Amino acid sequence: MRDSRINYRYAKALFDLAIEQQILDKVYWDMHLIKDICNSNKDFDSLLSSPVIKTDKKQAIMKEVFGNHIHQTSLSFLLLVMKKRREANLKNISLSYIDEYKAFKGIKVALLKTASEIDSNTKEQIINTLQVQSHKIIELHEEINHDLIGGFVIRIDDKQADNSVATKIQRLKKEFNVNIYEKGF
Repeated sequence: MRDSRINYRYAKALFDLAIEQQILDKVYWDMHLIKDICNSNKDFDSLLSSPVIKTDKKQAIMKEVFGNHIHQTSLSFLLLVMKKRREANLKNISLSYIDEYKAFKGIKVALLKTASEIDSNTKEQIINTLQVQSHKIIELHEEINHDLIGGFVIRIDDKQADNSVATKIQRLKKEFNVNIYEKGF
């Protein structure tokens, strides 16, 4: 439900306000903090989703948790979302804001899957190559997948380059399964 219109509309409203107040980067990091807390603390996420806990109690908790750690505009936004009874959407609203920020700044997220960890020199070369090809700033996320055996798989948006040993082996298996000889002799 991350791509919900509600999430996008709230995120877009906050984004426009952040541009107007020239606090775009600060609100971006605030939304990262909210997303990270929702991901790492299941109790907090449950608190937001709970219909049993009253809105004023949730707002008091938010003020206590985030009061000194996020910008006043971000805190006011959180309280407004809670007043509108959309607190269960806060994680997805923060994700939508992050997506909107990255689109505005021209940042593309690339996912690099490798069989083993690569050194920082190789990472820099990959990032530089992708930036030249895409004309965007690249944010590289890494994932170790031992099933690849060797090589790499890189994904940006809906494009994927698969240069893994496992895929090459699968292709060879398919080629060997094709019988190029005719039966009947």
